[in-house]
Amino acid sequence: MKLLQLCLLASSSGFPFASAAIRRDLNRKNVEIAQLDHDSRIDQRSQEILFKEPGSDFEDIFRCSPRTGKRLTFDADQEFVACCAPGQTLFGSPDTAFDCCPEGHDLVGSGQTGYRCCPAGQSYDGIRCDWICGNGKVMVDGTCVCPQGTTPTADGGCRGPIGCDSGITTGKCYTFKTENGHTFGYDSGKLYYSTADHSNQHRPGRFKICGNEACTIGRSVNPNDPVHIKDVQGTAAQSSEVQGSQWLNGALDGSHIGRTSIFGDSGVFTLTKWSCGKYCLGGFGKGISYACPSETPSITFTPDRQACTPVEIIEVPCDIHRVENNCMWETVPGSCGSGDSHSCHCSKT
Repeated sequence: MKLLQLCLLASSSGFPFASAAIRRDLNRKNVEIAQLDHDSRIDQRSQEILFKEPGSDFEDIFRCSPRTGKRLTFDADQEFVACCAPGQTLFGSPDTAFDCCPEGHDLVGSGQTGYRCCPAGQSYDGIRCDWICGNGKVMVDGTCVCPQGTTPTADGGCRGPIGCDSGITTGKCYTFKTENGHTFGYDSGKLYYSTADHSNQHRPGRFKICGNEACTIGRSVNPNDPVHIKDVQGTAAQSSEVQGSQWLNGALDGSHIGRTSIFGDSGVFTLTKWSCGKYCLGGFGKGISYACPSETPSITFTPDRQACTPVEIIEVPCDIHRVENNCMWETVPGSCGSGDSHSCHCSKT
């Protein structure tokens, strides 16, 4: 019975002794954590974990310092332990963070914002816990309601006056063209997204707009809706089946936004409709700006919530081989007129 990652340290007297390695507060880790092996012996009455090296007559004790008033608190799988105040619960995982949360709270957040204990049902934006309303709704007196001038829809969203739809729908795919006339896509040589011409190293992204990890289809995206962006396009070296369906990550403060396969590390974006096919790509709780001066700039999250990057958005197929793609000619978001749009009607099946 022992703690994992035991190490031998030399004391001043020259005798070695066993010391449990503690996983300390690194990056998103909020509390000190020890990881137990399956043979650890836990004395709940004495609030101690006892372990003994094979062949040794000595037994070591691992416990919370009595002066703190904290108690050994285990996660749901009895694999990780921390010193928490009485009544608190240990939440978390090695891939996110660990924290001691009071009753009625959950550990929430993301790789971009960090993780904190918030009241159940709330979210953490990197600054504070707050209720987050989806589907275009806003918080009024503690309740999520449709903004003034809009009405509720059957699917739980909000509908504005006729003609006031963003033109962007969750579960659909789009390309982004930036102010320099280039397309936004992944550079497989530099390993981040930038705005450049299509080449064997830089492929235009086909970005699926998602309101959740499952990417529920069919919800109109409003300016205050948090969205995640999944690039279904592969790289020049590897196919879409191998390297596609990667999330844009939450790189910030000048670091170039790249891609990640972990939803918790994905960036949280917003899209605000301008005019004539133009939109502004922003961040939820943060802003989006160019990372550095360049002819082919990349983007980064910034603390300025009003910062956003102008883009022209065009709907494209998520799967280029589906026959239903013939019906996309009339669905150009923000079109400045209908004269250039072909009319196509497909039966719903």
